[in-house]
Amino acid sequence: MMKHKPFAQLFFAAIFTLAGNAAGAGQYVPVCVDMKGYQAEAECFSHQLDLKEAQFKKYYLSAQKQDIKIYGGNAEELAESQQLWEQYLRKHCGYLYSREQGTARIRDSAECQLRLYDERIDEIWMSYLRYFDSAEPVLPDPRK
Repeated sequence: MMKHKPFAQLFFAAIFTLAGNAAGAGQYVPVCVDMKGYQAEAECFSHQLDLKEAQFKKYYLSAQKQDIKIYGGNAEELAESQQLWEQYLRKHCGYLYSREQGTARIRDSAECQLRLYDERIDEIWMSYLRYFDSAEPVLPDPRK
C-alpha cells in the first residue's frame, strides 16, 4: 500500500494543477472584436482597460485592508509584490507592443494587459479576500 502513496500524491497534484490551469485559462474572454475601424478598436480597448483597472483597484485596496486587519501587517509585502507585478506587466505587454507593427500592436498589448489583470485580481482574491471555512469572502469571486 505504501508503494502507491507517492503515485497517488503525484496523480492528484497533477489533476489539481491541470484543473487550476483550465479554470484560469478560460477566464479571459476576448473583447473589442468586430470593431469598425482602428479608432473604434482603440477606444474600446481603452475603455476595457479602464474598467479592469478600476476592478483591480477595488480588490487590491480591500486586500491591503485585510492584510492589516487580520494579520496585523502593514501591507508592505503586498505593495512590494504589486510593484514587481506592475514591472512585469509593463515589460511583457510592452514587448508585445514593440514587436508588432500597425494596429495589431495595440490589440496584442491591450489583450495582454487585460489577461494579466484578470490573473492578478484572481490571485489577490484567493490570497487575501476569501476564507478557507464557510465564511463569505470579503469581495465576490472575480471569475463569476
